[in-house]
Amino acid sequence: MIVDWLDACCGNPLADVCRAYVLLHHAMPDQAMGYVEAYASVTGSEVSAILAWLPAIAAARLTEGVANENDELLQLAGVSR
Repeated sequence: MIVDWLDACCGNPLADVCRAYVLLHHAMPDQAMGYVEAYASVTGSEVSAILAWLPAIAAARLTEGVANENDELLQLAGVSR
C-alpha cells in the first residue's frame, strides 16, 4: 500500500467518485457514467448523490489549469458562457 500524505485527507467518498467521473468524462466519456452507476450499485449509494458534487468538483478542477477541459468543466459545473 502506498499513502500519498501530500494529498491525503478525510472527506465524503462520493466526492472522490465524482472527481473520478469528471476525469473519466473527459478521457472516456462513454464509460464515465457506467463507473458511477457501478459504484452506486456496489455501495448502495444514489447516483444523484454522487452527481450532486459536480458543481464543486468541476469548479475545483478548473483551478488546476487544464485549459483544454475548461468548456467541458464549465458545462459540468452548470455555468453558462
